[in-house]
Amino acid sequence: MKSVRLRIWGLIAAFTVLASVPFLVPHSAIVGVVAFVPLFALADLLEEHKVKHQNWLTYFPFLFFNAATTFWICWISVAGAIAAIALNALQMFFIFWLFRKFRKRFTGALPYIFFIAAWIAWERVYQDVEISWPWLILGESFATSPHLVQWYEYTGFLGGSLWVLTTSTVVYHLLRGSFKFAYTRRIRGALAFATALLLIVPPVVSAVIYDNVEEKGEAVEVVAIQPNIDAYYEKHGGLDQDIQDSIMVALAEPLMSSRTRYVVTPETFTFDFDLDRPSTNGTYKHVLEFLKRYPGADFLLGSVTYRFYSSKAQGTSAVKPIGNIWYDSFNTAMMIDTTGIMNLYHKSKLVPGTEIIPYQRFIPFLGKIMSAFGGSAGSYGRQDQLSILHGRDGLGVGAMICYESVYGDYYRQTAKLGAGFVAVITNDGWWGDTPGYKQHFRYAQLRAIETRRDVVHVANTGITGFIDQKGDVTQHTGWWEPVAIKGDVHINKDLTFYSVNGDIIGRICCFLFLLLTAAWIVRLIMKKGTKKD
Repeated sequence: MKSVRLRIWGLIAAFTVLASVPFLVPHSAIVGVVAFVPLFALADLLEEHKVKHQNWLTYFPFLFFNAATTFWICWISVAGAIAAIALNALQMFFIFWLFRKFRKRFTGALPYIFFIAAWIAWERVYQDVEISWPWLILGESFATSPHLVQWYEYTGFLGGSLWVLTTSTVVYHLLRGSFKFAYTRRIRGALAFATALLLIVPPVVSAVIYDNVEEKGEAVEVVAIQPNIDAYYEKHGGLDQDIQDSIMVALAEPLMSSRTRYVVTPETFTFDFDLDRPSTNGTYKHVLEFLKRYPGADFLLGSVTYRFYSSKAQGTSAVKPIGNIWYDSFNTAMMIDTTGIMNLYHKSKLVPGTEIIPYQRFIPFLGKIMSAFGGSAGSYGRQDQLSILHGRDGLGVGAMICYESVYGDYYRQTAKLGAGFVAVITNDGWWGDTPGYKQHFRYAQLRAIETRRDVVHVANTGITGFIDQKGDVTQHTGWWEPVAIKGDVHINKDLTFYSVNGDIIGRICCFLFLLLTAAWIVRLIMKKGTKKD
């Protein structure tokens, strides 16, 4: 039994390493395509030896994987990080638990098809619920090796998830047939051939696509500002906003030229912005003064904004009372020119706990629970539908705020709405010098591939940089440095297959999961009926 325990923990460790490394180590994503092989072997081992506590032993791999890749959440809240890691792992465990139950009723390849469909269906649905943390969608792991997945312009990042799960399944059966089961030579040959195809064809196709992608569209000059204002001790009241504004101007001014079309600041660069009285905001006045010196430029500003109402019915679902009136607060990106504010986008994919209390209208006490775990006591308002910003020349600019850039299907809609390039504005200093801000920047490389749109990733603290339509980083800043950088972005108006059609793979897997679940239920009912007879 001791040897069985060692094998169990060895398989748990193997999954944790194979699944985690692609999210953490540059150019390592290929190892993740076999990450689930140890997990399938673990399920067999537990069942074969009738080991106790099987649920715990299949929960631990997902718990360790989540902890290894997103431990940096604890920089914001230790209790919140523990809750987020444990609950996200629990969802992954539940899918694997369903797979283990399903294969007691069905044999052959069907349980593995069920598992693949269930996992990807969960990843798809997970992007559209209020308690959403899609940071560890398997397809995101290729952000460390974007040259392998240039075909994301057709499949989106769920194509990467399908690659991981399918390859793991085929490799597992190849090894299982070689060492444990007496598969026929024909079956072993078919599995070996399928393994070779899965390991060789996607990278080769990606290389061919990469060699044929060229930057499309007019080049425009953009200045991106990384003010590097400490998120904990200076940003929110520790450093006067006028001083923060002067830092912004001092960083941007030396890079400005007659060609500069856009200046971009990070998320929530300024606060207390009354949308009905913008002239009362000091940063707004400083921006207008700046633009008078550079009238050819537009300014994309990140701000916390407010809108006040005389009645509750005028606000969003997150409206809050203050005295005899009501107000909404928003995490906003706004486009400004010398005439004032042209248009706004309010962040819609809000961070559970810190920016939104999920399902508060159905579970009113959830706000108190999340506050105890480090969340906020209130919520931001949000837009019902995605919109893009427009410069004075009518050019569409996508604005993704913070971790909205993790949502591939949401992000791709900016291109469909007419964005020629996308600005991802963020404040990644909350996580300290950890893998968090690096992962966030890399995910923008995948979004560039999916939409074939240049990306300007602008962080208060983290990484600010330019990413081209191939997903290559053309320049970037370092960690913890106040700096501005200037670069050209290309205005691409062509749409990729993924930009137009979205997560087809996710929709197919949702249908397949429901179909197989229905078959499972029918079989259970029939079995009960047989027992009664």
